[in-house]
Amino acid sequence: MRRTNLWLLMAVLVLAACGARSGNVGGGRRDVVTHEQLAATNSTDLYRALEKLRPEWLTSRGPTSIANAEPSQASVYMNGQHLGTVDYLREIRVSDVQSVRYWAAGPAAARFGMGHPRGVIEVIPQQ
Repeated sequence: MRRTNLWLLMAVLVLAACGARSGNVGGGRRDVVTHEQLAATNSTDLYRALEKLRPEWLTSRGPTSIANAEPSQASVYMNGQHLGTVDYLREIRVSDVQSVRYWAAGPAAARFGMGHPRGVIEVIPQQ
C-alpha cells in the first residue's frame, strides 16, 4: 500500500511540473501570439496589440549591469534580421503579421546570438 501511494504521489508531482512548465494559460501559449489574437485587439500597429495582449514583453527592467546604465528592452527580429528594440513594433501593421513569439534571454542567445539580455520578440510575417 505504501509503495502504491509513493508512485501515485510521484505521478502527481510529475504531472504538476509538466503543467507548470508548459506555459499554457487558458489553453494558449504565453510565448506566442497568433494573428487571430492580434486582430481581436483592433489595433493597427503591433506595439499597441502587444501592449494589450503581452505588456510584459515590452517593459524594460532597467540597467543590465553596472557598466551599462542604459535600460534594456527586448530586441525585435523578423526573418532572422535584427530590426531594433520594441519601439520598432510601432511601424509594423498587425495585418502584416502571422504570429509573434517571445524568446527569453537564454533561448534568444542560442537562436539569435549573444547580446539580448531582455530577450527577443520574433515577428513572423504573413506569407
